Amino acid sequence: MSKVYVIFIAISLILGNARAQVSQVDMRIGSFNNLRGKDISREDNNLKSLDLESYKEVASLESAISPDKYILGPGDELGISIIMGENLTLPTKVTPTGDLFIPSVGLVKVSGQTLDVARKKIKSFIIENAFPNAKVSIALLNIRKFQIQVVGAVNSSGFIEISALDRLDKIIFASDGFHPLAKEFDISVERGNGEKEKINFLNFLRQGDLKSNPTFLEGDIIHVPFGDPYLNSISLRGHIENAGYDIIEKDESLLSFLNRSIDLINETNLMSIIVTRNENGVEKIYNVSPKDFSNFILSNGDIVDIPRDDGIMVNGFVQKPGAYAYVPGYLAYNYISMAGGNTKDGSINKIKIIHSNGSISRNFNTILKRGDVIIVERSTINTLAGNMSILQIVASLLTIYMTYLSSSK
Repeated sequence: MSKVYVIFIAISLILGNARAQVSQVDMRIGSFNNLRGKDISREDNNLKSLDLESYKEVASLESAISPDKYILGPGDELGISIIMGENLTLPTKVTPTGDLFIPSVGLVKVSGQTLDVARKKIKSFIIENAFPNAKVSIALLNIRKFQIQVVGAVNSSGFIEISALDRLDKIIFASDGFHPLAKEFDISVERGNGEKEKINFLNFLRQGDLKSNPTFLEGDIIHVPFGDPYLNSISLRGHIENAGYDIIEKDESLLSFLNRSIDLINETNLMSIIVTRNENGVEKIYNVSPKDFSNFILSNGDIVDIPRDDGIMVNGFVQKPGAYAYVPGYLAYNYISMAGGNTKDGSINKIKIIHSNGSISRNFNTILKRGDVIIVERSTINTLAGNMSILQIVASLLTIYMTYLSSSK
């Protein structure tokens, strides 16, 4: 009897669980049937919102689209309104082959045509082939997206998905930015139709010139060339985020370079920028103030140091040149130590200290003040012998001596 009772309870539990699952399915099916059973008329507001759903996907625009300039392509979505005895609204997309399929009418080629031309063509096609007495209106509902190729001096080259209205700056951002050695002023674009175009992107950065920040079409290839670090580069150091090498345009001023290239951080001081330049084998130091930024033309090989606000700059032949925080009472020697000490080519006994008032001192035991600049110069031996080893120097002297002895016999 107890066995029968246990079996009865087990069967009841199984059937109860199954009924619960069926009830949940019935609830879903019932909801679906209730939705299908509603009498939805053509004029129902919900139906209208479904017809115009694509409006919600329209990308943010910098301005209204000009119908005589916007070029249609595969993926663009158009809305066609046909008014006659019964109103007919047809959202339809341009197919991958460039055609527009209009139900009950047919196919019409629109890819590669301006929106203005395509609208006139579609309207004539509908009236001539299906609805001769209809009033036809066409609107662009949504903008297509497509792949474009970016190669060269960007941090992530390859194919980028863009819309037909995206400009070069957005494409470069999607490519994780320019490589430090990118020639931003010499970008080339190979258009899908075979035409080639040169773009100086710096004109957009400087003046907001939209011609230097164009839009693109399917099949276009953007090529950003690398600059030659030995021909047109400078070194950027100091209290900034993006220290390193950078390519400069011919006759580019310090002001133009600073505006487009540096990322400032807290306590960066632009009141006095130090530019180190090699002129005919002689190293010269320029202390450039803001009033001279626009007139100071950068040259290949320049070293531009951006100091820390009221900090100490350590340049020249040291292990870690750059900007260092001011510490009251510290000597020039202490700051050179903070910079890792002098290199094998530099000498602690040959330093130049440029004070914020313009005066110069050369003692490494000098107590520094805020804004001072230390330059560790090349040692005398290195200046005379360059990178020759002691053995090479001895061998050279011995050769000279032997030559002298031979000539004196």
